[in-house]
Amino acid sequence: MFSGTDLALARRLEAGHVHSGLVYSHALLEIAGGTAIFGGLDSPFTQALGIGMNGPVASTDLDRLEAFFRERGSKTPIDLCTLADPSIFALIQARGYGFNEVSNVLVCRASDIPPEPDAVEVTEARLRPWTRMVLRGFMEGDEDIPEELVNSMSKTSPGFHAYYGSDSATAAMEVYEGLATLFGDATLPPARGQGTQQRLIRHRVGEAFRLGCNLLSASVLPGSISHRNYERAGFELVYARIKVTLAS
Repeated sequence: MFSGTDLALARRLEAGHVHSGLVYSHALLEIAGGTAIFGGLDSPFTQALGIGMNGPVASTDLDRLEAFFRERGSKTPIDLCTLADPSIFALIQARGYGFNEVSNVLVCRASDIPPEPDAVEVTEARLRPWTRMVLRGFMEGDEDIPEELVNSMSKTSPGFHAYYGSDSATAAMEVYEGLATLFGDATLPPARGQGTQQRLIRHRVGEAFRLGCNLLSASVLPGSISHRNYERAGFELVYARIKVTLAS
């Protein structure tokens, strides 16, 4: 069993969370034990991650963080680990940050789950269609996808791996220092309820083990289908993240 009070584990998972967003950054700022990432005004990867994981956060740190986003015409979004130093929570409350979302962080050991081979790794040449399918899945259908957003998210790095499940589901993982951070789980509406996401989870577990990882992590909305699928695959809840935003 994992402990939800294990700060060393949380620091490792938050470092992997930061690393998985770096491939999408146009600019970044290392600050207050974490990293602020700007990937574009419409990018879901534009946010500050890991803030407060290595000790107290000063008011001047938050001044610099807010200036980084404001200079780029952006709001200040922060994805906060609930095990971060309490000083950051006092600061965001005093400054009037608005609450956006809670996500649950789940983990498993790579050796604990039998792998599932049913997936196809995405080549760099197919990354744009893969990205478009991810966005379609999260936007719940066939809405027009802005090409600028597709361009900003169609990036890769040595630790990045993307997958198709049949022709209607996507998944990804970022490998960093023995940790595989799983994300990009999207299934088009007509193909849901067929177990494809479960197979993609198990496939990435096998791939992570093959690549030398001993731990996997995923972030999911509480009570969502993804939450249930990861728990059914053997992942355990360790802590939550709270996403807050200050208007520009």
